[in-house]
Amino acid sequence: MAQEAELGLLEEVIVTAQRREENLQTTPVAISAVTGSTIEDNRIFNVYDLASATPSFSLTALTPLDLELNIRGVTNTRLDAPTADPSVGLFVDDVFIGRTGDINVDFYDIERIEIIRGPQGVLLGKNVVGGALSVYTRQPEFERASQVMVSVGNYDSILVNGWTTGALTDELAGRLSFQSRNRDGFAYDLLSGRDLENIESAQVRGQLLYEPKDSDFRARVIFDYNDDSTDGINSVAIADPYEASPSRSSFRPWSGLRAFLGLTDPRVSVPEVSRYAGDDFDSVQYFNRESWGVTLDLEWAFDGFDLTSITGYRDVDSGQMYDQTGAGPDVFDTLADFNDYLAFAAGRDLGLGAVLLFSEPVREDAKIKAFSQEIRLTSNTDSKWDWIVGGYWKHDEVDKFDRFIAESITGALPTLSGESHWDNQGENDSLAVFAQVGYQFNEAWKLTVGGRYTEDDKGGDVQGIQVATGDRFTPGDTAPATPLTRPFLTSYGDTWSEFTPQGILEFQPSEDWYWYGSISTGFKGGGYEDTPANEIAATIPFDPETVTNYEAGFKATLLDGRMRFNATAFFMDYKDLQVQQTNQDCLCNLTDNASDAEIKGLEVEVQWAVGAGVILFAGGSMLDTEYVDFVEASGVDSSGNSLQRTPDNQFNFGVNWTFGTGRLADSLRLNASYYWQDMLYWQPANLNEEDAYGLINARLTYEPPQSVWSVSAWVNNLTDELYRTGVIPFFGEEVSQFGAPRTYGVDLRVNF
Repeated sequence: MAQEAELGLLEEVIVTAQRREENLQTTPVAISAVTGSTIEDNRIFNVYDLASATPSFSLTALTPLDLELNIRGVTNTRLDAPTADPSVGLFVDDVFIGRTGDINVDFYDIERIEIIRGPQGVLLGKNVVGGALSVYTRQPEFERASQVMVSVGNYDSILVNGWTTGALTDELAGRLSFQSRNRDGFAYDLLSGRDLENIESAQVRGQLLYEPKDSDFRARVIFDYNDDSTDGINSVAIADPYEASPSRSSFRPWSGLRAFLGLTDPRVSVPEVSRYAGDDFDSVQYFNRESWGVTLDLEWAFDGFDLTSITGYRDVDSGQMYDQTGAGPDVFDTLADFNDYLAFAAGRDLGLGAVLLFSEPVREDAKIKAFSQEIRLTSNTDSKWDWIVGGYWKHDEVDKFDRFIAESITGALPTLSGESHWDNQGENDSLAVFAQVGYQFNEAWKLTVGGRYTEDDKGGDVQGIQVATGDRFTPGDTAPATPLTRPFLTSYGDTWSEFTPQGILEFQPSEDWYWYGSISTGFKGGGYEDTPANEIAATIPFDPETVTNYEAGFKATLLDGRMRFNATAFFMDYKDLQVQQTNQDCLCNLTDNASDAEIKGLEVEVQWAVGAGVILFAGGSMLDTEYVDFVEASGVDSSGNSLQRTPDNQFNFGVNWTFGTGRLADSLRLNASYYWQDMLYWQPANLNEEDAYGLINARLTYEPPQSVWSVSAWVNNLTDELYRTGVIPFFGEEVSQFGAPRTYGVDLRVNF
């Protein structure tokens, strides 16, 4: 990303990816840093916005609880299970967030965001096999200041955020930040007459900073609260053009139903309205999440080293109900209506897709409590030697309740409708110790080595119950078609451990040129399925995944400080890569281990201050990914195929330009960018793909010199590109979710 220019020079950027403050240009990792001012100027309000501004970083999603962050081809697939771990780590103020669904990742009052690419198995720990997203909130200040921003846009969008900070005493400062966001839906539920993909969100963060005078101690405590909801997702089934099996080529129940109803708009669907067993009311789609967390950051400076303690606690209560297929038998008021559909389907070769039409509403409720503690000792002397040692402990308690209902209308055949219930209670403990030491041979050469030992202990109890419900026309039928083969109650558990070493060689021949080479490793623990089909499946774990990353890069500061040119080449060798898919044979999610996978790539970032007030920026990545050896549990051999959900090529470019003449001198600011990503495959078999697409975003701001206010007009997805953010290949269909359409509006910001 481009940074603010002052007198035609690029602003220095300080990052802490190595757990100490360093200049971005002399940090031996592939890292992109986005400052708070850049976040505001480019309206980067969430991870979707961030993904379009960073090389090798992309995003797919099914629901707000299932964000799939992808760095260098390594994807956080759906983290539903109590024992699931991410492959891309999310940190907020140095506290690891175990699941992206544990927190509303909308950004407000942010100091900077660091996108770290490649495994960071020593200092950041396990679950950073692909990389990490580190978010740092703005700290309290002793000088009093405040800001409020109001944004209005199409889809009746209203966003209000702000902050205030200042001294409470000579040694204590506070900061209060908030954000409220409301918006109508991008899609429509024709059956219940409600918007889908709407937003109702409220966030607040309070902080205290204690810095006693004449002391080397400081303490910062952070409390945050998030409450967000929506009326559900928009799932649209599209006939799968890549379905190769002749036996299933005509089994397309949901796209056939959409054709019968005359639905051609991908932003209109008819999700099922279901009544689960034991409920007194029908359930339409919904999503609710309430979470809060506390962080305590303590720092002491001693002679020779600094002591840092990071304590984090997070409590999450979430629930959602969504129809995975976006259409089902609920559209028929009478059996005669269904018979009309059968007649329609008979003339269009839908075959069993009509006779076995069924819907798949899923209901998930989760309560999560997570505690973590990290202690670090960091050298602070001016010496040829530097070092970091520390320890880490994390404890999670996850109570997950899943309901899956399959409602089928089969005409003359027996009804195959019913529910599966899973009550899954898990506890996870992760313990680690780590150390890293560096030696500066001379002004040019430095060698750093380190290692981390991690032990994961995961276990719990899961109960599966099968419930026969019949359908709306024949409620007495008792042949449930559900993932469960029979009820069960069982315990599960295992322990995994791994040592992840790292070595870095740095070479800085001059102040403006910096080279590094590294070998790093990463580890992601094993786990158990969220909704196992039977007792045996509940007790069989999937294996941990490990990666070895070979990387070389350079960072150049050119043209007397007006240009940065950074590039990285890497090769990642995976063992037992965890791959999750929706399996249509058991109607459940399964995680396989690909015994061998490889990722090769090149990343480039450029920022150029062309002149005072004009900055051009560009970035891109080229990936070559392959499942070297992967036979799926279904028997499909995906060896030689590209990794799922990963574009081979991505690039972005844009301009940040401050301009104006006369009375408008230096009062206008244009921020514009273009993002493009290559096609990708939605599954390891490489039969379902997403076309390449590009997005244009722009913002024009008027801010008079020496003023305390500014007004901006903005547009995102200027060309109204239709693209998909999630696809589940299922029974000859591509069940799809779509990205945001064109949005536009006006912002007013006032400083006090």
